[in-house]
Amino acid sequence: MNKYARPYCKNCKLIWGRYSIGLVLKCTKCGQPLILKSFNPWPKIIGGVIIILLGLLTFLVPDIPIIWIGGLIAGGLMIYNASNQWGKIAELDEKSKIF
Repeated sequence: MNKYARPYCKNCKLIWGRYSIGLVLKCTKCGQPLILKSFNPWPKIIGGVIIILLGLLTFLVPDIPIIWIGGLIAGGLMIYNASNQWGKIAELDEKSKIF
């Protein structure tokens, strides 16, 4: 099993914590069956770093206009969103933890 997989409702876009796997089978909001979806943050983080590096490379080429600013902003936002999403999912895991 993927350590980043979480129960997910495609209809409502709701996510349940890791400890809900096998316990919650249907969405509590709409009643649709849940699927296991991977919320791995690393592809987005690596993609953001690559975009930032490409933006910095365009900064070094004198004939290319100010494209590097967009690369830095887009890459930084990708990294921020991935870490923010993973923080929220980790918070869900803590809430669903069985004591």
